[in-house]
Order: sequence, then structure tokens, then C-alpha cells
Amino acid sequence: MATRNKGRSSAEPVFTTQKNHLLESSIVDGLAFSWSNATYNYTAADTILAVQNTSTTHNLHIDQIWCHGDTTTRVIVHATSEDGFTIAGTTVTGVNLNRASSNTASATAKADETGNTQGNIIWAGSIPADNATPVAIGLGVILDLNDVIAVDFTDVGGEALVTIIGHYERA
Repeated sequence: MATRNKGRSSAEPVFTTQKNHLLESSIVDGLAFSWSNATYNYTAADTILAVQNTSTTHNLHIDQIWCHGDTTTRVIVHATSEDGFTIAGTTVTGVNLNRASSNTASATAKADETGNTQGNIIWAGSIPADNATPVAIGLGVILDLNDVIAVDFTDVGGEALVTIIGHYERA
């Protein structure tokens, strides 16, 4: 494995794939995070979870999105640049994947989000009932300052869970 020296006293491995960039951001930099909503009873066309990058120095790279619902539903993943609105809903705190790091996510995340307008559709499809389903793995979506990624469920259900996993890289 190739190594590089990041200005520290010992060489560290070079990570070359998208999966490994997430790993590097977690292990080396403490800049990989996940956002998950608490389950709730959702209505049709609900934005289950939205994450807005608020970092002025780093882009937020979306690595994975996982969805679960108690009923088969259509899922829409969309992204928009939202300089003119404040996302609203139940606050979701990003969890640092490097549990030894004290870094916090430079993002605003809301569950049962009500302030966004559906942006560019990145992915659309259906998920089966009662399965944790990866709906977006390795999409390559990069959020600049104030960009938002959101996940909508289009059918009514009693249980909705979404997890968005991403990492920061210097802009």
C-alpha cells in the first residue's frame, strides 16, 4: 500500500477509492458523519430527512443513503442550492464516525423537513416494506455551501427512517 506524509512524524496509507475516502475522512481527519432521523408517522410527499452543508471551507460529499419504511413507498432523493430559505423540522445532529474525534458536522439537518422545495432529482425508485435499503451508494453528490440533499417518501406510512452518510473535503 502506498503511503503519504501529511506533515506528521509518521507516514499514513493513501486511500484511493470513494469508500476509502470516507474511511480516511473518518480515521485521519475526523470529518465523516452520519445523520439519521428518529422514526415517525409520515404523510405522503414528506421530506423525511434533509441535510444542508453550512461549511464555508469544506464541501460535503454524500457517500451513502439508506432508507426504511413500514410500507412499500417511492423514494425521491433530490438536491438543491437553498440560499434563500431556512430548512425547518426536527433537528438531527450529525454523528462523527470517528468516535475518538470531537469534530462536529458543519451542517444543518432536519427530519420531517418542511421548508425545502424539491430540487434536482438525483435518484428515484421504490423501496420494499420493512427493509433497510441502500438507495444511493457512491453517487458522487458534492454539496457546496448552503446546498441541500433531501429524501422524500411519496406514500403514507407509519414508520420512516433515513440515514445519510457523508464526509467533508476541503473546497
